Order: sequence, then structure tokens, then C-alpha cells
Amino acid sequence: MYTADSMILKFPQLHNVNINVDKLASQIYQPISTDKLRQTMIQIANSIHVAKVDEFAKLACTCVAIDEGKTQQFHNLDFSLTNPLQSKRPYPVESIQMNGGTSEDYIHSLTQGFNRIFIRDVKISSVVCDGNKAQLKCFQKGWNQSFYNSNDPRLFKILFIPCLCHRIHNCYQYMTTKDVALGAIVKHIHEISALCRIHVEDIGALCPKHVSTRWTYDYNICMFIIKYQDKISRYTRIDIENIKFLRDCLVILKKLISTFESDKTKISDCYVWLCKGIEALQYLSSSNNNPFAGILSRSLLNYTLGSDFGGLWCLAFAFTPK
Repeated sequence: MYTADSMILKFPQLHNVNINVDKLASQIYQPISTDKLRQTMIQIANSIHVAKVDEFAKLACTCVAIDEGKTQQFHNLDFSLTNPLQSKRPYPVESIQMNGGTSEDYIHSLTQGFNRIFIRDVKISSVVCDGNKAQLKCFQKGWNQSFYNSNDPRLFKILFIPCLCHRIHNCYQYMTTKDVALGAIVKHIHEISALCRIHVEDIGALCPKHVSTRWTYDYNICMFIIKYQDKISRYTRIDIENIKFLRDCLVILKKLISTFESDKTKISDCYVWLCKGIEALQYLSSSNNNPFAGILSRSLLNYTLGSDFGGLWCLAFAFTPK
């Protein structure tokens, strides 16, 4: 903030002018208060939010991606608007607090989120969720409180689409608990990962830590072990052959997940990608004698095209001419 002295030094013509320089300086260079700045930023953010949502309101249909997030203090359900056909970037539109994990909790929070989106005249055609049992119940006719039994036509017309990224991750996680050989090699790389993190200075790099909620994160651990196997072998035995077999399987699952999590991927393409992934794993099993590829191929089929929702991806492919 300018003072009277600094104003006079900066503008010599003020020497002989009958003016209150302090008052003039305060009027010109008055600092913005914290409250004023906060209010301005909120107004700008709101205007951007309205403009973004209005873009989706102009479309004939919009898909809402729903993701659940938990921290020590918060449990929220996040809503994002998306439309791959229009090449629009997903927009995070709402975040609703969850009170629990039952179907009643989900139906309450989902309804809140949908209503806030409907207010802006956005036409919801489908939702993509991870598809846990409590969520799924909200979109099934067998439950009288579900959206499919709602009197609101905006709700019972919504098509439920399970998230393929979650399905692929779950098909792998499930088999690690059911197949002895696969479970053993996965446990092996997790133990090596923990050991490498202890000897990080000797190895010269930090090994990724296993996180069960991160999709195909074991691939990163396999790649680290293969890269630094000479240094790691000083501390423990490495079953490098089976680790490479596991890596080859995870490459395929990782490619599928990276494809399906892209906002440019259309549901009509999912059937083809799933067929390619299943066949690629079958090829590893028959041609490379990969001991894990066969069981993962069958698990991937059971969780996707062979599941109750398999017809959804088949139908989307059949209805979309190439």
C-alpha cells in the first residue's frame, strides 16, 4: 500500500496540489479483503460450474460415472458427467455424503445426486458404478425401493452398467484366493516388495508397495523385480520364471483396464476388447505354457461376457455398425 511520502516521490506534480494524498492512495490501492476475495472466487467457480453442466444439458443423453471414496473422516459418493460420443471431458458435478454402505444408504445418496443433476436439465441415460451388491440392488426390479420400481420416469429409465475396470480387477483378485499356484506367486512378489522397501538404499530404487485397491498394481511390482533381480537376489530367492509368467498375464489385464478407464472408449467397443483379452490369455496358456493364463482367461470370461451383464456389451456391439 502506498503512503503519502511514496506518492509524492512517485508523482512530483502533487507537491503543489491541494489534495489529501493519503486518502487518494487508499482509494486507488485499497487491498482486497479476504472475504471479498473468497466471495469473488466462489462466484467465478459457480459460473464455470453452471457453464460446464449446461453443456451436458444440451445433449440428448448423458452417462453418470459414480465412484465411492472413503477417508478417515469422510465417506462420499462422487458423480461425474460424461459422454464419449461428444468427445467431452468428464466433469465432476456432485459429491454426496454417505451415511453407510447398505442399499438404503445408496438409494438415498444416489437419489440426492441425481436430483441435483436433474435440476440443471441434464438427461441421465445410464450410470456406471463399481457394482457392489448394495449398489446393484438399487437398480434391480426385485427390490421395491429400487429405481426400476420408481414412479419417476427419469429414474426407472436409467440403464445400469457395471464398471469393467472393477470387474477385471476383481477377476484377478478372486483367482489369487482360489488358485494355489497363483496365490503363491502373488504372495511371493508381495514379500519381495516389502523386503525391497527395507533395502531401498542398497537396491537404488523404491519398489512399489502392494495396494489391493489399485487396479493391476502387481504388474508394477513384477516389473521392478525383473529389472532389479540381480540386486534383489542378494537378499532372497526369486522365482523369476513364474514372476515373468505373471507379468505377461498382467500386461493383458492392464491394457484392458487402461482402455476401459479412458473417457474416449465407447460401450460398443467393449465386447471386442474383452474377446481380444480372453483370447490373448488363452494363447499364453496354450502356446507359452503359462500356468496362470488359463485360469485368468476363464475368470475374465466369467466376470464379463459370461456374467449376467454379458448381454449388455454384446448388444451394444451388435447395435453399433462398423
